[in-house]
Order: sequence, then structure tokens, then C-alpha cells
Amino acid sequence: MAYIIWSEMFSVRVPYIDNQHRKLIQIINNFYDALKDPEASMTIFQTLNELFHYTELHFKDEEEIMHLIQYPASKLEKHKLAHENITEQIFKLNDQLNRGDERTLYNLESFLNNWIIKHILEMDKAYQPYTTRYRANRPRQIMESDFYRNL
Repeated sequence: MAYIIWSEMFSVRVPYIDNQHRKLIQIINNFYDALKDPEASMTIFQTLNELFHYTELHFKDEEEIMHLIQYPASKLEKHKLAHENITEQIFKLNDQLNRGDERTLYNLESFLNNWIIKHILEMDKAYQPYTTRYRANRPRQIMESDFYRNL
């Protein structure tokens, strides 16, 4: 059974970002499945590595979209700092896991649960009104762009 199940409460009403959030949830669910298997230590490292790389892509895309929708600069900077903190925490947890620190698996579970749920529901939801306003006012050339078509 999945550890986290996607629901509409996670939606930021940007299909491109919602799909990335679904993928992040899938990676986290794969990680929890690997944690249950005592023989899956290599899978744990691979899944954490996949999470790290996909997170970098997601944060870059999300920050581009926030810039495009004219999310206020001060809020965007705060959001970027949160992204940097999350990336740093994943990196530190990976180091701890490599060193064999027994607390790491608990720390990872706590971190991932807090990040995926709290970050999406609080920080990401905050830019949703700006995407709604952007959709109503966006220029035609942006409407026809592949990347932003689903905003």
C-alpha cells in the first residue's frame, strides 16, 4: 500500500507541477517500499538519488513558473530558500545514510513526510491565486508555448 496517496488537496491547479508532485510522491512511495525490505539497501540509495535529481528539476521548473506568474519577489525568494534547504537536507541525509547512521531512516521518514505534505500544502498552495490571475491575463504567445500550455 502506498505511503502517501495523491489527492486533489495537493493540487496547485498547474497540471505541469501537479504531475511533478505526483512523480515525487511516487518516488517517496518507492523509497518507503524499499525501507520495508531488509535486502533493499541498494534500492534505498538509488531511490534517494532519484529523489535528489528529480527534486532539483522540479524546483527549477516551479521557480520558473513562479517568476512567470509574477509571484511577488519577496515570496519567491522565501520559496527559493525553502527549496535550497530541502535540497541541502536531502544531501545531508544521503551522507548520513552512507555513513550508516542508524537514525537516518527515521530522520528521512520524518523529513519526507514533512516536506511533501507541509511544503506542498502550505508553500506551494500560496502561489495558486497567482496562477489563476495569470491564466486570465496571459499573452497569446505564452498560451501557445508547449511548456506553459497547461498553466
